[in-house]
Amino acid sequence: MKAPLRSTLGLGLCALLLGAAIPQENAKPDFWRVVERAVAKQKLDTDFARVLEHLHGVPERRAKVAHRLSRVDQCLRQPWLPPALAADLKDRLQRPLTHASGTPFPSLVSPVAHWLDMDNYAGPDRVADLEYLTKTWQRLQNPDTRGADLLQLLSTFVEEAHLQLQAAHGELTPEQRSLLFEEHLDFFEAWLDRHRPNQRMGAESTQALRDFSSLFAELKSDREHILAVTECLLGLSNPTFMKSLAQRLGKFQDPSASEEYGPDVLAVEGDTDWNRVVLMGKGKSTQDFTAALTIDLGGDDTYENAAVADSEDMLVNIVLDLGGDDLYESSDPGPVFSAGGVAILVDRKGSDTYQSERAGLASSILGFAALIDLEGNDTYTSEDYSQGHSTCGVALLYDSSGDDSYSAHAHAQGGGIGHGLCALVDGGGNDSYLSDLHWPDVYGDSGPDVYHGASQGYSTGIRSTVVGGVAALLDLGEGTDRYQAGSFSQGGGYYFGFGLMFDGGGDDEAHGSRYAQGFGVHQAVGVKWDAGGNDLYKCRSVAHTGMAWDEGVGYLLDDAGDDIYRVGDLGCGGAAQTGIAICIDGGGADQYSTGKESQGGTGSAEYHSVPSIGVLIDLGGETDSYSLEERGDNLLRATVGLQIFLDDKAKRMSKALKSKLLR
Repeated sequence: MKAPLRSTLGLGLCALLLGAAIPQENAKPDFWRVVERAVAKQKLDTDFARVLEHLHGVPERRAKVAHRLSRVDQCLRQPWLPPALAADLKDRLQRPLTHASGTPFPSLVSPVAHWLDMDNYAGPDRVADLEYLTKTWQRLQNPDTRGADLLQLLSTFVEEAHLQLQAAHGELTPEQRSLLFEEHLDFFEAWLDRHRPNQRMGAESTQALRDFSSLFAELKSDREHILAVTECLLGLSNPTFMKSLAQRLGKFQDPSASEEYGPDVLAVEGDTDWNRVVLMGKGKSTQDFTAALTIDLGGDDTYENAAVADSEDMLVNIVLDLGGDDLYESSDPGPVFSAGGVAILVDRKGSDTYQSERAGLASSILGFAALIDLEGNDTYTSEDYSQGHSTCGVALLYDSSGDDSYSAHAHAQGGGIGHGLCALVDGGGNDSYLSDLHWPDVYGDSGPDVYHGASQGYSTGIRSTVVGGVAALLDLGEGTDRYQAGSFSQGGGYYFGFGLMFDGGGDDEAHGSRYAQGFGVHQAVGVKWDAGGNDLYKCRSVAHTGMAWDEGVGYLLDDAGDDIYRVGDLGCGGAAQTGIAICIDGGGADQYSTGKESQGGTGSAEYHSVPSIGVLIDLGGETDSYSLEERGDNLLRATVGLQIFLDDKAKRMSKALKSKLLR
């Protein structure tokens, strides 16, 4: 097992990478002090200070841009913070999969609120309007409540949650209500229309994008209230509670239910879509009915449109499947899609297949969607806006274990639009991730076989109207993984977004295109972090592997291993237009093959007439290979334009601070 990142990169106190307090300006991490030493030795302090001063002023100059996240502003003011913030985000998102069995997924809601700057979020127990909902949940946990009484109480629970979600959207105008609950798919088509190269948007798409941008910017829905309701509903996903359902409902059956709904339906409670609870048995069956809550006790089942909450008459839709190799399929949207509501699917056991067209497999627009798979080798296949995708909402896809396959067209696998939070978190196994080969290259000139991706830990805003949010792809295991995505993917942010892609170790391949693998573009922040292994980073076109453009901040952090970088211009610590790009490789015999303005290099600066900072630091005493001149083993290079390169024998950043090269 490779050493963790803190042991080689020396990012500061160990607690820093465990999600503890973020360092302030007087506690800069060791790697930043190394950069400062290199700058001071070559007497580049004045230009260095100009860049930092310029980025520090970005939040003030953009003060009128609504809903900017405080952590993105922090990163612009203190550009040494992204690694620490990435560690904090990773730690918070991974807790349900790394803590002891039985840790409930409701523990996720507070971290979501924390990262979305909902400082007043206090949880459902402290919201007066949710007293009835929380008391109902307490009654549901009583193990003596069984059979018909339990089903009736579950019906009451989901109905009350539905009513509370209606109240959360009470300030929407009729026009905004129509956009959210009836026309939400129009936004997705308009966004695709906007990204077609060399084509002007149609009038309908232009108007749709304008209307939705206004909806997102005004943000009249009460997101804190939605999260509080969600926290209650996620209690159903607690593994201990789910296990108890099999014991408390397994022997109950109402013969009239099977006559109306099918032979595998044991009981039904509720008289409307928003309070109906359906109990299914252990046989092989197809679920094609509408219910707010479906509980399946086992069997290899087929679900059509599972967990879709996208209308004012269906704001809660939850599926709990306790076992079996299941098939979840749907036309757009779904399965597991929310527009303004809460959609949750939990699959407890089995190797399952998840299929979606557009907007599914944990996709949300101004709502909350969660797909949680706790066991098995699973397959996820979809088109776009899927597999952990949010549009100003929250979307989470958790897969606890197994060798899993994720395949999508674009805008997927921890990809988000607007000021929401989305993540795909995989607990382990040998996994493959593909989000490529379908959407056209938005620029139209990025080279052959380049497509748009917007995936795998990427958050974007809608420039001039809606800021980006938070996006993450976390693979926590040490398996042999393969990642491939189109442009704008693999740990990146665009227009005040924050994106993270993390891999826990193993010999991996990451294939990207234009803007990939740790990049920040237009006042945004991106981090690509790999915790160890012999890895291949391969990218088409330009701008990748720790790069920045136009007041952005981008990081690539590789803990250790014999790594290969085969990328184009602006790669491996390449920045332009007053950005800060940092690529750090913690050890191993590495090969760097890049284009120009790379390997600690910078490009043009006409946007703001202030230079950029491009940094490549390679630690360890192994023999490395560099394709550009003036790079090599045991060498410091720091030049005007703020191009900084350091290859040092030290194995820790704290030791590099004492290097002869920096004296």
